[in-house]
Amino acid sequence: MRSMLALVVLLGCAAATLAQGDAPTASDRITELEAEVEALRKERDALRVRLAEAIEILRNLGYAAPEPVLAEPSDPMASPLAAMRTLRQRARLELKPLARDTAEARQAYQRAAKAWVQTMNDGLRGERQWLVRAIRVDLPTSGSAAARARAELQLFDAASGAPLSMPMQVGVPSRVGRRMAEAGPNVGWTAHVRIVPSIRHNPDRLERGPFDHPPFLAVEVEGDVGVEWLRFEEAEVPSGFFPPLRDADALVAPSGASVDSGDRSPARQPR
Repeated sequence: MRSMLALVVLLGCAAATLAQGDAPTASDRITELEAEVEALRKERDALRVRLAEAIEILRNLGYAAPEPVLAEPSDPMASPLAAMRTLRQRARLELKPLARDTAEARQAYQRAAKAWVQTMNDGLRGERQWLVRAIRVDLPTSGSAAARARAELQLFDAASGAPLSMPMQVGVPSRVGRRMAEAGPNVGWTAHVRIVPSIRHNPDRLERGPFDHPPFLAVEVEGDVGVEWLRFEEAEVPSGFFPPLRDADALVAPSGASVDSGDRSPARQPR
């Protein structure tokens, strides 16, 4: 009887050992997930290339490419538009519902508005890295080391390739502009930037107004978001990552046009 029990126990232990050996370990599962992620990345890159080719075929057939649909990133500092959208949404949710119908309520509102301004100026300030594409570069005619070029840049989401902004004019050092001009429009650049909110409490600002300058955020609150472009580094992007340019002449190339000396450059210039 004891021999039979021992045999049963041995068989049970052997079965348990075999079952444990067949079960995947955490390391095996991580390896499988990494392989799946890499396969998805390759598939995404291939789809981007096919999309770029399809757009180019349509352009050659005379169809105009549609205006880009700007993505709405979750990061409130993914772009100047994202920062302003965050400010407007938070002002609508946090300030607009507050009462102002009595003297006491107006005083309480002013205290809340001043605190909100301070919170936003502190909370949205910071440095970020943005992926940009140089669409066009106008180089200065002056050979001075202090001369500045004007680059037309557009922001893109580094993961999805979706545009995050319309093209914007940015003053850059002439040597940076030359690097962008030599690289061409299909090269990505990592822009190191500092976001600088400029929000203030203005007790006389009660409505948007015809010119809306500075932008109206809430009653007695106005302001916008500035960007200091600190430096640029070439970024690695897959082939076909950026959509083809609609205008064949809008390539990154030295134009010889001088840059307006009145360009408002940030306090700290890109290197």
